[in-house]
Amino acid sequence: MTQVGPWDPSMPWPGTAGGAAAPSWGEHIRLFMLAALEAGTPFRLGPDPADQLDAGNVLGGGDIAPLADQPEMRLWHDMSCDVIDIEISGGSTSSDGIFSKADAATCTVTLADPKGIYDPLNPVPPFVFGGHSRLTPGVPVHAFCEVVDPATSAITQHDLFTGTADSWSEDWTPRPTNRQAKLVASDETKRWARYDRPEQPPAGQGDTTAQRVQRLVDFYGWPGEIEPAPYSTVTLQSTTLAQSGWELLNRVLDDEIGFVHFTRSGKLRWTNRAAWISVSAPPVVELGCDPAMHDVLIDATPHTVDAQVRSRIAAARSGGGGEQVVQSLASIERFGAYEYSRDDLGVETDTLAAKWAADVLLLYAFPILGLDDITMLPGIADDSWNVWNDVLEVMLVTDTARVKWAPPDRPTAIIDHLSRVIGFTHRITRAHWEVTWYLVPADLLGMSGAVFTLGPNPRDRLDAGNVLGLAAAPALALT
Repeated sequence: MTQVGPWDPSMPWPGTAGGAAAPSWGEHIRLFMLAALEAGTPFRLGPDPADQLDAGNVLGGGDIAPLADQPEMRLWHDMSCDVIDIEISGGSTSSDGIFSKADAATCTVTLADPKGIYDPLNPVPPFVFGGHSRLTPGVPVHAFCEVVDPATSAITQHDLFTGTADSWSEDWTPRPTNRQAKLVASDETKRWARYDRPEQPPAGQGDTTAQRVQRLVDFYGWPGEIEPAPYSTVTLQSTTLAQSGWELLNRVLDDEIGFVHFTRSGKLRWTNRAAWISVSAPPVVELGCDPAMHDVLIDATPHTVDAQVRSRIAAARSGGGGEQVVQSLASIERFGAYEYSRDDLGVETDTLAAKWAADVLLLYAFPILGLDDITMLPGIADDSWNVWNDVLEVMLVTDTARVKWAPPDRPTAIIDHLSRVIGFTHRITRAHWEVTWYLVPADLLGMSGAVFTLGPNPRDRLDAGNVLGLAAAPALALT
């Protein structure tokens, strides 16, 4: 972050050199789309064909192939000014509530390429090194943006995507002005999906969720970073590691009732089941038709209220655990039976299997009102730098956003909900930068319906207890 005093759009950008900007995004944001394509100049100490003296033992630079024991150097190439459009998606884009699964984050980029420099079949520089094209799968790709505070020139940098290229392609056209290249990249999810090793002897009996995630990281030798793990009391059966790495991670988080994904900066991050109900912190961002909110919403999709109802749950451990059944008679009587069965939980004890079933029932016994997704244009706000910083700081699942929305034809039919973001899509062109969030309701317990209690209760309207009194759903702690 830099501070050099007040800034306005007529001044040079105070942050990283390069990038691209467009008035429709707001004047205070800059996009950077980079790929590790350029060759570094190799320097060697000693005789070398690139030396310009009669003897060696000097530093010589030249366009030469790397030695077998000296890895090829790659430098970041800024493609931002060649970008026609970008679509970046991450997290889960199809909600199944607390059972939502993150997809691989993807970045699809269309590049204007009149000179054919991004064509992987182009045999000449700039992106050919040692006779080989650098436009290949596995090339590191990084998209980020910078937002400037006009009052102080302070720069805040936000990662949008970190991953590697899956493919480079370019259709040949008779007119160079029509030539476009396409880059498709994805994040570390694909590496974990490709981890697939023979079955191992059982190990890890009694692992906590954090210990099992670390065991998987160590087993595959994944070189990345794990975000600090949350607290969890769930313990697991031993594992033979007989599935792909990504399947194993998701099985662990199924037992946790959590969520696992790779962050926009490439870290492995998971959340525990308590994250679905922890709403004590204020929302990170407030969006909607209220003067105190960021009024940048352009669309919203209401939630299908019965999509995740589960009123009778049967759960059992894999390997012969007893079936644990919980149900909500009030929900079944009112809405009918919504049954859900699992016989493959990896938790260590029947008690934990029963707790798993009870926690799912606690969260989803009754229909929940909410929004499936919202779409916004942060650049249309007068204070777009504030909107961008708020929107881009939101973390999946653990952060909440307050959304206040009314259909354009019914301005008084206002929906006001606290939601969790479980996925996102950026659609970027010169004409607009549109952000879609995929949501689940944040206050699951507060929306799970009324319950009846037998005995004294604060809501009793008589002088003595021992009556049926209507009470709000209890805020039970999930650990």
